[in-house]
Amino acid sequence: MPEKKIGGPGMSIFSRCRVAAAIALILIILGGLGAAIWALVTYLRTTEDTGLFDVQVSAADQRLRVFDSTQWRWKHVCSSSANQLIANISCEEMGFVSKCDKGQIIEVICQDCGRRMLPEERIVGGVDARQGSWPWQVSLQYDGVHQCGGSIISDRWIISAAHCFPERYRHVSRWRVLMGTIYNTPISKNVVIAEVKTVVYHSSYLPFVDANIDDNSRDIAVLALTKPLQFTDYIQPVCLPTYGQRLADGQMGTVTGWGNMEYYGTQANVLQEAHVPIISDAVCNGPDYYDNQVTTTMFCAGYEKGGTDSCQGDSGGPFVASDVLSKTSRYRLLGVVSWGTGCAMAKKPGVYTRVSRFLPWISTAMRMYENSPGVHKMARAVTP
Repeated sequence: MPEKKIGGPGMSIFSRCRVAAAIALILIILGGLGAAIWALVTYLRTTEDTGLFDVQVSAADQRLRVFDSTQWRWKHVCSSSANQLIANISCEEMGFVSKCDKGQIIEVICQDCGRRMLPEERIVGGVDARQGSWPWQVSLQYDGVHQCGGSIISDRWIISAAHCFPERYRHVSRWRVLMGTIYNTPISKNVVIAEVKTVVYHSSYLPFVDANIDDNSRDIAVLALTKPLQFTDYIQPVCLPTYGQRLADGQMGTVTGWGNMEYYGTQANVLQEAHVPIISDAVCNGPDYYDNQVTTTMFCAGYEKGGTDSCQGDSGGPFVASDVLSKTSRYRLLGVVSWGTGCAMAKKPGVYTRVSRFLPWISTAMRMYENSPGVHKMARAVTP
């Protein structure tokens, strides 16, 4: 009888069992790990929505992209209403105004802003501005007469003060916007005169409700032009402040306008610029200053001794300051000339609308009334 080889077949079966068990163990471990990862991803996706979105500007093409947490990847912004809103808010929170064209896919480019195309020497004090120094400054004119200042924030929109549009000045067809020049008359070759299509002012600006109310809060308005602007060296938009941007006490800014050269004086023919420091709310609300008339939607800027200030005719114009929040130094519209006691008086500085408090209002007004000619009032920002 042939001799059996003890252990041969048995060892083969045992090896196969060990391999199978090892594979099963590995699969169990991998399965558990996968389940854990899936649970973590699910948890992250289902955590409470903060209303904030990760955004980035592509280094390759400067296009804005939003991180889609549902697909776990960066995407160009699509044209659904929700995503278009995300695109606008993303740009606005960085201090830009974005423009989204209609289409299946929108690749949003944040509009450049706050940059002066021409070299300029800065001189401290109330002096004549040089041509091209402040290319976002405009003159708002009613029946050809300068009434207020304003600032270009996009190729279709101007920002100014609500008090520039009382009942007697609400015929839109009689407004014109003069820009591209340091003169408030159309005498230079670079000047552009644009027609106004829409005016939106804050309906909670209380002096329009009751002239006896001594509260100038929410003094803000935006104007839409009938045609888009062509930007040049002399016509450029200013950046809006970033979302929640704080103002630093003592920070220097520049106010510009064609207002009166002195109280009860005559208006300037050449754009004036003055460099003044921001004053803290605590100081400006002191009994020697404005005695608690300055609310959280305003700020003061000027010198304790007076001498340099905005005045009548400067209303609605810009108070700007440069920063380095991006790689390029840009000017941001921190304030809109609003009110004050007299002009350049000691302890009575200029008071400005704090633009950073109105970014949602500005955005909503632009979206809701872009195609609505006439004068409109809007109380607060709403989601379309």
